[in-house]
Amino acid sequence: MSSRDRLRQRLAALIEAAGFNRSQAAHAVGCTPSRLGDYLAGRTIPSAMVLLDLEDAADQAAHRSWMRACDVIDEVATHCDSDPVWAMRMLLQGRDQARALSTPARRAIWATGSPRLALTGPWKTLAHTILRETARDGRPIPRWLAAPMPLREPWAPLPLRQGRALDGCLAALGIEINERELVTA
Repeated sequence: MSSRDRLRQRLAALIEAAGFNRSQAAHAVGCTPSRLGDYLAGRTIPSAMVLLDLEDAADQAAHRSWMRACDVIDEVATHCDSDPVWAMRMLLQGRDQARALSTPARRAIWATGSPRLALTGPWKTLAHTILRETARDGRPIPRWLAAPMPLREPWAPLPLRQGRALDGCLAALGIEINERELVTA
């Protein structure tokens, strides 16, 4: 087997180990998906930094201590009916962890995987809105994280506190929640 073939296989194995699709892998190493395709096809030889970045990403994916978007959805789906306060806490914790991800590789890892449990109705609108807001920094967005649909009737996941402002973005979707409830720091 040629060195080029071994390099292509190594790149593909690292992408798989990190759980990336091509778009996520390209984001993690700071190149375009078409450039990554050239590396994987053997048309272009990547720099050593690309290989090192993918090795680092695969290691981070295996040893992460923070929630990916799909992990947040699973936690919210598990608790939304039985303990809505805990579900909200997990949603906000996942949002805050996502905001703190400082490397392109970690931001790409955030978008890997698919939720095991499905959210429906107002919780889906709430969770998808908050997670999509987190992804405004240019990170890949999971394909399953659909754009939230407005609710037909207003819904409040937590008791409203009179005299406190509602979050405008969520209110536009029919979710009534005090802005202060979304502040965790």
